[in-house]
Amino acid sequence: MADMMYRDRTEAGLVLAQRLALYRNSGCVVLGLPNGGIPVGVEIARGISADFSLLFVSKITPRFNSEVGYGAVSETGVVRLDSEMTKRWGLRPDEIEEDIRIAKRKIEARKKSFLLTQGRPDVSRRTVILTDDGLAGGYTMMTAVEAVKSLNASAIVVAVPTAPRDTYDRVGALVDDIVCPDVRDGFPFAVADAYERWHDVSLEEAIRILQKEGYMKC
Repeated sequence: MADMMYRDRTEAGLVLAQRLALYRNSGCVVLGLPNGGIPVGVEIARGISADFSLLFVSKITPRFNSEVGYGAVSETGVVRLDSEMTKRWGLRPDEIEEDIRIAKRKIEARKKSFLLTQGRPDVSRRTVILTDDGLAGGYTMMTAVEAVKSLNASAIVVAVPTAPRDTYDRVGALVDDIVCPDVRDGFPFAVADAYERWHDVSLEEAIRILQKEGYMKC
């Protein structure tokens, strides 16, 4: 089967909303992971008539390379580490703790940038659909899953446009349902390869989308 291609994140969200028709008008909550999960998530929420909000998760990166993560931390304090990478890089416990503190500070700064009009709805005893613009290694999403479990959601669904097979299987084992129209085999894998038009979603663009949809005041 040929790999799926999306024009952009908006189309990806529309496709996912169709695949999530089972959850339409069910009282579930869609949580997007900023920033890439925002344009995807608002389309899902509109398509299935669900509440929408954000869940903040940050990669944990070593100070010598801010582009490569070896784990993630959520706004609820959940931390997930890749033990193989920490050993490979020879990271000391105190270095890891400092990297976690830096990631937590990033989350707090980002939360202040996204002051939603209604705040996040209570997800306790509700189905939560977690979304992003794609999965790569999956640590950010797996950390988000653990965070939502700590909020007592009744069921957790991960809905993403694209993912590599091994990450899809690993994340899928942690949740009640996973929806991913484009699961790719083979390497290398890049989320951007599933999109005709790809760019990093800036803070300004993310805020414009949320304001347009009424989730933030203009």
